[in-house]
This record gives sequence, C-alpha cells and structure tokens, in this order.
Amino acid sequence: MLNIQVERQENHTAKLTVEVEPQRFEAAKQQAARKLSNRLNVPGFRKGKAPYRVILNYVGEGAIVEEAVDLMGEQLYKDALIESGIDPYGPGSLQDVKFDTVPTFIYILPMQPEVDLAAYRDVRKDYVVPDVEDEALDRSMRQLLEQNAVIEDSARPVEMGNRLTLDIHSYFVETHEDHDHDHDHEGDDADHDHDAHEEGDEPHTHEAHGEHFIYENDFVTLLNDDYEPIPGFNAALVGLNVDDKKGFELAFPDDEKDDELKGRKVKFEVTVKKIESFTMPTLTDDFAARVTAEEEKPLTLLELRMRTRQNLTEANERRYRSEYANAALDEMVQGAVIKYPEDVVQDEVERSLQRFDQQLRQQSRLTLQDYIKITKADMNTLYQQFRPAAVRTVERALVMRELLDREQIEVTTEQLDQELDKIVNSYDEAQREQIRRLFESPEMRESVIDDVLTNALMDRVTAIAKGEAPELAEAAPASVISAGGAPATEPDLQQDTPDAVTAPVETTTAQNAEQATEGE
Repeated sequence: MLNIQVERQENHTAKLTVEVEPQRFEAAKQQAARKLSNRLNVPGFRKGKAPYRVILNYVGEGAIVEEAVDLMGEQLYKDALIESGIDPYGPGSLQDVKFDTVPTFIYILPMQPEVDLAAYRDVRKDYVVPDVEDEALDRSMRQLLEQNAVIEDSARPVEMGNRLTLDIHSYFVETHEDHDHDHDHEGDDADHDHDAHEEGDEPHTHEAHGEHFIYENDFVTLLNDDYEPIPGFNAALVGLNVDDKKGFELAFPDDEKDDELKGRKVKFEVTVKKIESFTMPTLTDDFAARVTAEEEKPLTLLELRMRTRQNLTEANERRYRSEYANAALDEMVQGAVIKYPEDVVQDEVERSLQRFDQQLRQQSRLTLQDYIKITKADMNTLYQQFRPAAVRTVERALVMRELLDREQIEVTTEQLDQELDKIVNSYDEAQREQIRRLFESPEMRESVIDDVLTNALMDRVTAIAKGEAPELAEAAPASVISAGGAPATEPDLQQDTPDAVTAPVETTTAQNAEQATEGE
C-alpha cells in the first residue's frame, strides 16, 4: 500500500503526493544501475556486468536516482490512481521528487469536469414565432429569378449587378483598445505588447494579429444589396477589371445587428478573377409555369408566391425553434456551476485549429502555417482568439451531457432503426442497399445516434422552457443504445480519455446547437 495524499487545487487539478517505501526505491535504483551498465563502457567490465558500487562511483548517485525516477515514475502514477480511486480527465505530470525522509513523488493531474445544473427546470421563455415579412418573400422570389438568370462573361469594368469571382483575403484589424478590452475580460489569458499613446492619439493598429473574416479563393458574389459581406464592399469593387488587385479597409456600422461586429474594422485584399453580366427574367405567370413545368400541374405566379410563403413559414418556424432552444440552453449554462481544468479548453482549441486548417485547405489551398506567415500571427495569438469560442463549446457540451443524463434521454434500438430507414429511404431506390451497408459501420451508426440524441435533447430543452416538459420517470427504458453503439443506461462519453468533453455525443450536440443558432 502506498501512502497517498490528494489535494484539490482551485484550477480543478489535483496534487497527488505519493510516498514510496525506501525498499521499493532502492530496488528501482538497483534496476537503474543495471540499465546504465548496459549502456556504458566501464573500464575492466563487459557491458551490463559492472556491479552497483562501480556504476555508483562511475556516474554518481544523482544519475542513478534520475534513472530510477524515470523507471518507476509511470508505474507509480498508475498504482497511485488505482489506490486513490481518482479518475483524471487526462494524463498527469510529475512535478517534483523529494528525498527528505522517504522518497516522495508529487504529481499534478487534471480532474474530470463537474457540472451542477442548479434549477435548470425553472428556465422559462415566451415562445412566439415571428411572421414571414413581405420583404423576405420578395427576396426569396428574387433568388429564384437569380437561379434562372442568363450569365455571360463581361469584358467591361465591374458595375453593380455583375456576378464576380474573387480571391478574398481579409481579417479584422485590432487596435490597442481592442486588446485592452480583451484584457478586461480575459485577465491574464492574453499576453500582448501595447505601445503607449497619448490621450487623443489614434490607437496603434495590429493588423497582422486580426482574426480572419473572409479568407477564400474563387469566392462568387453578386453585386447587389442582398450580397454584401460588409457595407461598402460592393462599391469598393466598382470600376475594377479582371486581374486587378485592390486593398481597402471597411468598418461595420454602429447599428450592425451582431453586437460582436459593431464598429469592427476589416482589411481586405481582393483580386478580381472573373466578371460576368447577370440578366434576370421577369416575374410573370409564364416564368412561374416554366420553373414548375416538371410538376404535376404548373403553377401560376400567385400560386408560386403562396407556396414560397408557406415554405418560408415552415423554415421560419424551424429556425425560431432552434434559436429558442439554443437561447434556453444558454440560460441553463449561465445558471449552472461548471468546473473543469484548462486542459479541456486546450483540447478544444486544438480541435478548432485543426478544423480551421482544413477549412483553409478547402477554400484557399492554404495551410494554417501559411495563414500564420501571411498574417504574421503566432500560435499564442491564435490560441487567445479561439479560446472564447472553445470555452463556450466546452461549457455547453458539458451541460448538455449532464442534461442527457438528468433528463434520462436515450436512444432506443427502435428509434435508431427508424432514423436509419428515414435516411436510407431519402436516396434513390438503386442506391438504398449501398447506403444501408454504409451505415452498418460503427462510426456511421454513432453519428446517427448522436444526431438523434441531440435532437431529442433540444426538444426537451424547448419543452422545459415552454413549461411543457414531462415529469421525470423513476426508471430508464429497458433497452437503450449509447453513443458507442452498445446497450447502456447512459451515453458513452469516454471519460477515461483526454477527449472526454468531445466524445461523440458532446461534439455533435454542441456543434449542432451552435450551427442551429446561425439559422437554416
């Protein structure tokens, strides 16, 4: 038996102090000496044959102790975890070894996240689906016209109404005030250098340190009021020719709906690759009949508008329901007490950077390292940029995992089969058998389970916020399926791995909820 002391730290780590019996450490030193003997050329002895006292005199006790610590440290850590009953979030690290009275190993290890949902079932929100505005209907009809437009290459300079293909490299321009604001909220999380400036001076800009805005090659856009990433963007391109490059800076207005964008400046580097004229048809009964010609009965313009409004209404209801559920979930997250080590956030930031790298490769054939060179950023800066979103993802995921357990939300084999049938039947009959075989793999089945769990959870969150949630049952269903695909009473969240908070159900749940917030 080991003499073990466990001290919980404020950063949700644990200090594990393990005293080792002197005899065990002496045995480790003997083993260390034999290992050193096998590596050393000791005069008068063949490799591996020099006795302990000779090795001790040859390399010194410090080298033997260091080797002994390396030999027994890992196994000692495993033994200490078993005897203490601690279930860490991820690997611990050896911080110190002391030899005051008995050999003492000190480890620091991240603890598993903990969530107290508090009074989450008291969350209430009004549920009022907004009507579809005539402007939205007109915009949808205009998009239908755009889909049937006549498009031709143009040799003229850019003018409003053109369709353009562009390479866009853009990023937010940060100022001292932006960094100071970040420090107010992040504390010591960010470490930026600030150049002093007198009151009334223009704030010094750190253009290379801004996060990306649009960073994409072959970006296609229409120059009209419906397609403008930031006010003034379209006007800045008017008059350019193919292969022209232009750099310019724009700012979001103070009345921008997204509070996070208000007043923020963006620097653009744009290359025009193609200019096309874009001639749209006219909204008439003939147009309506033409775009619905393959239907059982072609529609009139009035019928087409009525159906479009109905489709918009249904989409609006789905979008509102998703936004409502996410807003209710956010209130539950705010009301919860969530504890986790920084390792959890680090893991999520690393995954976010990996996704960003993949996005760059797909959109612009650049890598993350290319982006760092171009923007003259560094990994610490990127970490601080991605950290707030990572914290939000982690906390939402942890709360959602706890909600799944508390609300007894599970996937039955019948629900899984129904969902798989729904997916398979959405394909052409000739493809269905191949698609069904595809979903026989554990990875694909887990993906479906995650989606079903996420949808069920967000439905329950909506019901709670509307005051319509059912009373919790005393017993769980007899046969359910976990995220791992095997019968279980709760989702398999792989808590014994460093990826605990982003096991299948958590990442999918959090990402789906984040995406739903953006609308459909």
